Amino acid sequence: MEFIARSPRNNPDVVEVRYDCTCGCKPRARYQRGTEEANREHCCCGQVHFVGFHAEERLKAYLDERSAQGMDIEIGGYSIHTQDVEAPWGEPVPVAYAVPAIPKAH
Repeated sequence: MEFIARSPRNNPDVVEVRYDCTCGCKPRARYQRGTEEANREHCCCGQVHFVGFHAEERLKAYLDERSAQGMDIEIGGYSIHTQDVEAPWGEPVPVAYAVPAIPKAH
């Protein structure tokens, strides 16, 4: 997946990571430099991405919690992927994303 990373205007310690989803949405999540947080965006089609500290672990925990609540059964599970994006300040930032086997309609 191709992610776009940029800092919002007047906020150089934040990176906003987004992508152009095949459903037409443009999901985005932000990470604050130097924190231990990971933020997420869950697209209408079922695709979800986390950006930041321990992104993969937090993505898996999020999906496990949804599964335990009986959510996302209709999408047939997820394939999980990870990569780093380069933040505007030059450091790599982890991104983890999950792609549903059967995406929901937009």
